Amino acid sequence: MATCAKLSYACSPSHIPPATITNKPSHARSPSPPSFLSVIEPTEAGMYYNPNTKRLFRSEVYSSGRHLVCPGCYFFKYPTNLITFAFVGNQGSSLNCWTKDKQEITLEIFVQIKIQQENIPTIFDKYMHDYTPIWNQKIQMAMKQTTKSYETSQFFEERSIVTAAIKSMIESYLVPEGVEVQSVHVGQVTIPPRFEEAITTKVVTQQNAATVLMQRNVTIIESRTDIVNMRADSDAAIIVGKATAEAALIEETANAGGVRIVRQAEAGSLDDIRSDLGFSVDELLTFKFEREVRKLGWKDSVVVGFEDEYLSTKERT
Repeated sequence: MATCAKLSYACSPSHIPPATITNKPSHARSPSPPSFLSVIEPTEAGMYYNPNTKRLFRSEVYSSGRHLVCPGCYFFKYPTNLITFAFVGNQGSSLNCWTKDKQEITLEIFVQIKIQQENIPTIFDKYMHDYTPIWNQKIQMAMKQTTKSYETSQFFEERSIVTAAIKSMIESYLVPEGVEVQSVHVGQVTIPPRFEEAITTKVVTQQNAATVLMQRNVTIIESRTDIVNMRADSDAAIIVGKATAEAALIEETANAGGVRIVRQAEAGSLDDIRSDLGFSVDELLTFKFEREVRKLGWKDSVVVGFEDEYLSTKERT
């Protein structure tokens, strides 16, 4: 709660006749109206008021000290020391605010202000002595207007920044009132238990999601590795198959070439024999197959046909 300015009834030194305050000899001193002594404390300042004429003297704001006043007159006094507005839990006045991320928090805050003496007449015109509840409301409005611009985490991690913003907003509300904001201190910041549970659940959920994502990434990497291995095996099998096929083709080509060379050599030999011996084609074939027959075993037999005629060899004795 805020420290209130008090209305002090006294008399003030503004209406004392000149004869009372001059240094004339006692025999020349004229009678003066009765006067009283009024005290303004060192932590106060005031405006002189004459209830007889219902006149408030605005031309001067009196500082602390002893002042002579007319009977029945007094000062409207205001504090010149620091006025503290404390919003703390043990006094049941902690501020419930909302943050940028839509979370409710409870703040304990201390605000110290000082009334500027030259602005006391303005404050008197606006509020007389009922300024405390108004300024209390303005401070709360400034607080709640500021907190909704910051995330919940910033009240713990960037408290100095948040405090400076709160002070700036309070100044925008109170400086036009003729008040100087001396200091703002943000104390304990409390979040509801359900919010803590929600944060814990959120963190656990995020960790689980991150774990699932990492497992998924591992599975994807393993799948891609399997695909690479399969492609490598397939490429290797294709290469081996091509090499085997090429080797077989080369071997068959070589064999075919060898057979061809042998046949060409045999054909050449037979042609030479036919030329040297003067054989006809039939005679040459007969000669060839007789040679083949000689290569057979004793129990073998062969039948050679030439168009409609047959030559036969039988088992040799």
